[in-house]
Amino acid sequence: MPRTTFALLPFIAVTLVCFSPALRPFSAVAAEESEKSETASAANEAEGEVTEAVAESATDENKESYLLRYAFETGNVVHFKVTDKNKTTSRKDRIRETVSNQSDVWRHFWVVNSEETGEATLELVIDRVRLTAQFDENPPTVFDSADKTKQPDRFASILKSVGKPLNRMRVNTRGELISLQNLQGGPTADQSDPAVNFLVVFPEEPLAIGDTWKQSLSVEVPVTNRLKQDIKLLRTYKLKSVKDGVAEIGMTTIVASPVRDPAVRTRLMLQTPSGTIRFDMKTKQIVHRETGVDEVIVGAFGAGTLVEAKSTRIEEQIDAPETETAAEEKKLSQTR
Repeated sequence: MPRTTFALLPFIAVTLVCFSPALRPFSAVAAEESEKSETASAANEAEGEVTEAVAESATDENKESYLLRYAFETGNVVHFKVTDKNKTTSRKDRIRETVSNQSDVWRHFWVVNSEETGEATLELVIDRVRLTAQFDENPPTVFDSADKTKQPDRFASILKSVGKPLNRMRVNTRGELISLQNLQGGPTADQSDPAVNFLVVFPEEPLAIGDTWKQSLSVEVPVTNRLKQDIKLLRTYKLKSVKDGVAEIGMTTIVASPVRDPAVRTRLMLQTPSGTIRFDMKTKQIVHRETGVDEVIVGAFGAGTLVEAKSTRIEEQIDAPETETAAEEKKLSQTR
């Protein structure tokens, strides 16, 4: 069985460049195939489109409803820290290999301009990246954009992206992506890719507790070295509660296209996260998001093989990080 050292680093790079809100977990296993076929027709809608599929409780006019909307003010800056932890174990007969990765990303977006309609232009910037990759029990490889002694050449492309605007996005108050511009040269990413828009897209209508809405997405998965396949995903959100001005939203993602090849399902390993999102109704911004994956695919690369993946992603809003100048001034003051 070929060694898989740093097998997940390309996934981390995509996450960093696109500020993906989604983990990239395994697709649903065989037990979910029936559910996939039932939802496949729903996923044939336009990629990224949000459809209303609210619970029956929404027809009860006596229930309190909530209109979920973002608010953007020109010049505002919102900082986040995103921590991804991924552990993938591959087995063939008695041979077992494990790749463990962790990425800590400090990033922010700032509002370039906003209009009376609520539409706004956002620019996304990575402030700092810290990565750790380990194969089995070997010493881990560490990269830190803030530490020049921990910047291996293999991570040079990531280092070039730090501290510079990556994308310019035009969004509306529901979080829909209207337009996208790559600010670092190169081709602009597909707007239907769930890794591009880091905002949850809200439905048009107000929601009562227990109501749900759905979003269809499309991802491109390599089948061979030259051939790629478009796979439909169906993401479902549910308004679980609103307490102290914070809405708690549940999220699940399933593969809606029929995928029977275990090797292709393995390549979907980080595409179907489930978790919880917290949205501040006062600031009208996401303040916390936690998603995860725990999947196993049997026969991933033929008889006697198995791939197991466990992933967690925590994204939380933070105060503006200390600048390098401020950090130096603080260090000097402590030595006086």
